[in-house]
Amino acid sequence: MVKQLFLDTSIQIARWLREPEMKRCINARLNQYDATATSLVVRQEFKRRLLKEAQYLLNQLNKRGSLAAVQRHIVSVLPVQQQRKRNICLEMLATLFEEKDETERTERAKRYLRTLLRVGLKEFDNSVSTVIQDSGCACARLPVEEKVSYSTYEFGTDKCSVTDDACGVADFLNRRQPEVERILAYLNQLPNDKKSGELSLAQEFIEKLQAGTSPAAEMNPCLTVGDLLIALESTDVADFYTLNGKESQHLCRALGQSLAVRPKNPAHEDVVCLATDNAWREF
Repeated sequence: MVKQLFLDTSIQIARWLREPEMKRCINARLNQYDATATSLVVRQEFKRRLLKEAQYLLNQLNKRGSLAAVQRHIVSVLPVQQQRKRNICLEMLATLFEEKDETERTERAKRYLRTLLRVGLKEFDNSVSTVIQDSGCACARLPVEEKVSYSTYEFGTDKCSVTDDACGVADFLNRRQPEVERILAYLNQLPNDKKSGELSLAQEFIEKLQAGTSPAAEMNPCLTVGDLLIALESTDVADFYTLNGKESQHLCRALGQSLAVRPKNPAHEDVVCLATDNAWREF
């Protein structure tokens, strides 16, 4: 039997952006498995979170002229409300600052970012054994198109509601109805102080879906409840890998999966929670 590991968005982004020590930790976990899997909604989030920020940084480099000036802008100007954007940009800049040639650094950074935008999705697909297609996420399948070299790129929409009949998420949710009900039952019994905002949104989404008050695509689930969809995409894989245990600890528990959480400090070991364990550490 093939031993397979599912990689969520946080792990996939870390494989591109984190320091060599962290990448070695992640690869050590991956090497324990025969195969790796990720999914279309992870692909969509990778495009939206990493590749769009690559374009943002490329535009800032064109405008400000140096990596140091862009870093000062990210640290000083981006508001607290854009913490995820700030973190991803700073991690990407840290990768670019590893280049030691001061005079060539900015131009090399531009070339790196352009290459990432042009081939990033292909490299994402090639980085795992399988990209699970079950959700039929239309947004994930839209390519990144270079319109003006080093300047203008089109990503397509992030909203299921404007993809017309191309979106397969509603049919996917119907096929996964037993798993959806298991997650809802779990969330219903989970104390409110244990539910993150993302889990509360997932619970609300499922309740609206079951009540028939809103069609699935109109609620833009790939954009608003990505954690839920990724959990459902991963159902057939026994082991789930993430940097974010806050939501995954509950979704994996509901679906009967084992969970491995990679701490943000590479000096620490992965925290492994087996599906057979009676109690798990809280994240």
